[in-house]
Amino acid sequence: MKGVRKSSLLYIIPLIALLTILIFCGNVYAVIQEENGGTEVIWGHIYPPSGGTYHYHTIGYFAWTARWVTSFKQREFGYIYMGGTEGTTSWYCGGQQWWSEPSLIKYNIKVIKIKDLTTQTEYTDPSVLRCVGFVFGKVWPSGSQESEEIVNLLLDVIQGLFDYFAFPIPFKLSSSYTSVGNGWSEITVYGCGSLSKFSTNVVFNAGDAGLPDTHTYEVTCRLTWTASFIINVEGGLQGRNPIEGEGIISPESGQAVDIAYAYATMDITFTVPPS
Repeated sequence: MKGVRKSSLLYIIPLIALLTILIFCGNVYAVIQEENGGTEVIWGHIYPPSGGTYHYHTIGYFAWTARWVTSFKQREFGYIYMGGTEGTTSWYCGGQQWWSEPSLIKYNIKVIKIKDLTTQTEYTDPSVLRCVGFVFGKVWPSGSQESEEIVNLLLDVIQGLFDYFAFPIPFKLSSSYTSVGNGWSEITVYGCGSLSKFSTNVVFNAGDAGLPDTHTYEVTCRLTWTASFIINVEGGLQGRNPIEGEGIISPESGQAVDIAYAYATMDITFTVPPS
């Protein structure tokens, strides 16, 4: 069984740099919103496999952030930014060393509702929601050029805090990014888990859905982060996870034995008046 619970804000510190990035796109005339949060990731298993008890371990930390443009005109660009980071740790169970490794973070943006503010009519039909497009998306696997300078200024402070809690800074810096395909009403991308971010421009064309382009609309999108952690252990007979119907796990030395997941979701809105 995998799950998450709320914990302290310490592990959100690596995202301070990401939250300070200024975003400019199109003729934006409203403020940019930002949200962030974090969880302690818990993983449970039976140990030892015969006659053991089901218990939990803290195997890492997951933090996320989002920023978006709250208003942009039709035929112009909006913007949504999502970031995520994974902090890993190690522990002992049954006299053996266990540890976690960051895996992937999945980013998903899905349009769930469009409201015509002029007529107060709401639309959830998929054929209508497809008038919202996510284009020119980019995913930075392990950081970004814009955040490097700020992160470097914080490294000494962050390293001290992470050393105190006996695990290393859970990211490295990189300025490379990968362009991703477009999506209509929904888009999903993947980034490396230590520290990654995803950005996409947003377009809205009322005419594509047969809606009047002289009206003002409110769009609601659901943002979802899914972080995965690889669980490793030194060699020897290990436990089993009955929740997922697994049998007894007998890994070789240092072999991965399971994957734990953490989830976060939030709804955001932005308005689209006529051009």
